[in-house]
Amino acid sequence: MKKYDWILTRPIAHRGLHCEVLPENSLPAFEAAIEAGCAIEIDVQLTKDKVPVVFHDDNLERLTGFKKRLTRVRFADLKRLRLFGTEHTIPTFGEFLDFVAGRVPVLVEVKKNKGSRGIEQLVVDSLKKYKGEFAIQSFHPIAIRKVRKIDPSLYCGLLSSKLTEMKLMFLKKAAVKNARLFFMAKPDFVAFEINSFPNDRVKRFREELKVPIIGWTIKTREDIERAKEYCDGIIFEGIENLRANLGRL
Repeated sequence: MKKYDWILTRPIAHRGLHCEVLPENSLPAFEAAIEAGCAIEIDVQLTKDKVPVVFHDDNLERLTGFKKRLTRVRFADLKRLRLFGTEHTIPTFGEFLDFVAGRVPVLVEVKKNKGSRGIEQLVVDSLKKYKGEFAIQSFHPIAIRKVRKIDPSLYCGLLSSKLTEMKLMFLKKAAVKNARLFFMAKPDFVAFEINSFPNDRVKRFREELKVPIIGWTIKTREDIERAKEYCDGIIFEGIENLRANLGRL
């Protein structure tokens, strides 16, 4: 476990340490997290021409104003877009890894959606060349199982949530909500939405199966207090939150 102690002992900045002038999942937000000594959580998905990029939403509209699914846009066209009207663009996964260059650990979420076929192999191939500390997570147990099949040595986690605002088919929603496919994924840790606690199923993971629990996304003092009771590590959001509640910066 010592190799991965950072996932429990370091606060993990959700999509980088972003704010109004530093867009989420942008290089400046990653630099801010590095300067604060935080690990970084990112999202990776594929463009239409199978380029792994760092971006959270399925649709580009919220961050770029362009009303189209990311998986339907070629990388050359994607690179013309700007994040929240700033000069900053959507980085590739390779650009992100080169930028961080091992300065802090990174937690990579593998996004599964239409057009994501083959993403597990591409992510693992990139990480094989990377010299820094990292872990992989996903909401999708099958994605984690595929990653483990490619390289059983990788440290992987299963994401789970109440899914109050997520639109998923009923069976998929039930599986993710309660981490019901836990044994398919065989995760090294479970990252659970902080508003889902207390949760008896997750309590069992932690106490009986000795699986570390990471709470996400920590935004308030109340979230932090809940995390202290139920979680072993945290994924947090916001510079002001870091200053006011986590004693950093």
